[in-house]
Amino acid sequence: MKNMLRELKYFVFGLATATATFIFIIYRTELDINGSKHMYQWNRDGTSGTNGIYGKSSFPLNTKDSIRSSFNGMLNSACVKHKNVAFVKPHKTGGTTLASIINRFGYDRRLSFVVSRYNRRNGHLRQLPITSDSPRTMFLPPVNGGGSKYNMVAVHAIYNKTAMRSFMEPDTAYISILREPVGQFESFFNFMQLRTSVMRAGKPEGTSALEAFLERPDYYVPKLVHDRDKDSRNNQFYYLGLKPEFFENEKVINETIRTIDNDFALILITDYFDESLLLLKRLFCWDTEDILYVKKNQRSHRTEVPENLATKIRQWNRADVLLYDYFNRTLWRKIKEYGPNFDSDLAELRKNLQDTFDECVDSSAVETQGRLKRKVEYKAKSQTTKFCSSLTRSHLDMHRLIWTRQSPRYRHR
Repeated sequence: MKNMLRELKYFVFGLATATATFIFIIYRTELDINGSKHMYQWNRDGTSGTNGIYGKSSFPLNTKDSIRSSFNGMLNSACVKHKNVAFVKPHKTGGTTLASIINRFGYDRRLSFVVSRYNRRNGHLRQLPITSDSPRTMFLPPVNGGGSKYNMVAVHAIYNKTAMRSFMEPDTAYISILREPVGQFESFFNFMQLRTSVMRAGKPEGTSALEAFLERPDYYVPKLVHDRDKDSRNNQFYYLGLKPEFFENEKVINETIRTIDNDFALILITDYFDESLLLLKRLFCWDTEDILYVKKNQRSHRTEVPENLATKIRQWNRADVLLYDYFNRTLWRKIKEYGPNFDSDLAELRKNLQDTFDECVDSSAVETQGRLKRKVEYKAKSQTTKFCSSLTRSHLDMHRLIWTRQSPRYRHR
């Protein structure tokens, strides 16, 4: 009888201990999810805390699933790599390099990408209107076939909140990237053949095409080709959903900026690309290897814009200036909230980038003639690793792999 009582006492004690331990695990996991060192969250005022991106934005992590994952993972940290990412990709912002990071991450994990079934070359949707019916009418099906949701977007497409949320996974994180508007517009003007259209339409002798365009945009815009009349002004904001009829309405502009801030988990800044990647790495709980890159689609030569033209570019792209200024300030607020290790983490990332470049890339860059411009491409060394081959793969080659995997014609091969 005494033995039975002793065994019962031990059983009750063990059960109480196990219950207390489980409660503690849940408590600690919730701390990790809602504001710990593992998964930084940024409130809209730039401070870190529990009411950050998971509280109000379009990136809601399922707390119960995370707790379950953590418990099943033998008490590992709740920091789990985020796999559902929609990258809204404006033109000429360094977006091809960022897209190559996202594409590599998703392809290696057999994730499903939104790509146009009618654009085998690069999958871009550009200015085509996106609706909830687009998966049926415009996209290649997901890897697992019709009825499944998509994990990733990394092509040119205009942001449509309602439509995108209908076919993306529910916990998709929305990100974008912005570039200082003067440099971005100069690059856009030349790459997108605005210069060619101005030359064909005729310009005053002794002036550059850019100068002529900025002097008389109302004259030249209707003469632009390939739908450039729609995105030849404020084209960064245009791809983030601002309609042209509101380009001069600062009330709507500022309201839309606040909406973007609420909808998007992170807006990267091209001019501080490595700094932005550090924030992305921590936000998504990715490894350093996941964010390593070799620049893609980079022009071989750049043109300096005189200050008088820079002023006119800012005036013509006033909405883009307001958008960029807001999210540039936001970026630096988030960097401040990152903590005292930011500078050392940045130095380590740049060292890793240089070491990886030296290990993977042939010392001689290749200057190639693209469809519209000359650009620099890097080739992998002859004796290299699978990772190096993936890192140096061109964005068009990467797209071909994605397109082939999701195409019904090739899926079972």
